[in-house]
Amino acid sequence: MNREQKYLDAFQNNLDYFFYKAVDINLSNLRQCGFWIKTMNHQNHAAEVRQKRLESGLPAPPVMICSITSRCNLKCRGCYAMAKGHMNGREIPAQRFESLVREASAIGTNIILLAGGEPLLRRDILESAGRAKETIFPVFTNGTLLDGDYIRFFKKNRNLLPVLSIEGDRQRTDDRRGKGLYATVLSAAEVLRRSKMFYGLSLTLTQDNFDELTDPGYLGYFHKRGCRLFFLVEYVPQTENDMHLCISEQQQNRLPGLLGQLREKLPALFICLPGEEDQYGGCLAAGRGFIHVSPTGDLEPCPFAPYSDTNIMEMPLKDALNSVLLGRIRDSHHLLTESKGGCTLWENREWVEMQMEKPGSLRA
Repeated sequence: MNREQKYLDAFQNNLDYFFYKAVDINLSNLRQCGFWIKTMNHQNHAAEVRQKRLESGLPAPPVMICSITSRCNLKCRGCYAMAKGHMNGREIPAQRFESLVREASAIGTNIILLAGGEPLLRRDILESAGRAKETIFPVFTNGTLLDGDYIRFFKKNRNLLPVLSIEGDRQRTDDRRGKGLYATVLSAAEVLRRSKMFYGLSLTLTQDNFDELTDPGYLGYFHKRGCRLFFLVEYVPQTENDMHLCISEQQQNRLPGLLGQLREKLPALFICLPGEEDQYGGCLAAGRGFIHVSPTGDLEPCPFAPYSDTNIMEMPLKDALNSVLLGRIRDSHHLLTESKGGCTLWENREWVEMQMEKPGSLRA
């Protein structure tokens, strides 16, 4: 077994454990448990499809992240999506998204994270996602649009998992997202709990809130309120002036151990982004582990590296994955290890920009 296959096998083993754990923590809820057993079977098949492609030397990421809109009903301080400036251009039509999901499934990509902007503003795309029952779609939302109609929609389409974004305590959340937003998230979480729905929380780790957000007591508060999925997302700066918000090297070193403790103490699922990449031999972006589609269809290595030489509005996904830029990043993953800036591609953006300028790049 070559070294790269060993790393990819480790990534797949963790995915297998994730879905096994999802079944285990839902044993008391027969409907949820049945859903997760079906999902685990779909994911096992997807893994077989990816492995066949990899044996042929073709990229097949287990995960795709789709930012389906730039629009949002909030103006959060320090919003990365707003800073990226995808406000111009035609957003992906629902019809193209539906075909994209079929193309992704054909190569074994059956986990698609939906982000924004605020994805609940694209009901047309969410309805398309709901029809793709073999694919699981975590939907990252600020929770303000999660009304009774949307609750019924998510309950009907269990392959769409609402993930509420929060910054920590009331003050931190309201300072960044707007007054009253913390209470809004708590209210949405309570409605989801009462509806016996599987839902998650997305928490952005900074130097300031690191200890709070990794504390079992804090996360246990939401676990008691029905949350069974926690995304811990390392802060990625917009500019060099924001570097002080990134978690420190000491905090990065502590994070794997803390995640292990959390997984032991709470019967829930924990995902750290982009964390733990060192155990996979470097950066997982560019299709090695995941890929990102911008609101206008640019295929980018990751949400925090807005560089692209292909667009899925112009070609099938399998062809776009073979882009020059993405291939160069995949070939250099071992040089792109975890960094103090959250995303190693962001910290090495000058190197990425140089790859765009080399002969063979399609679009700068």
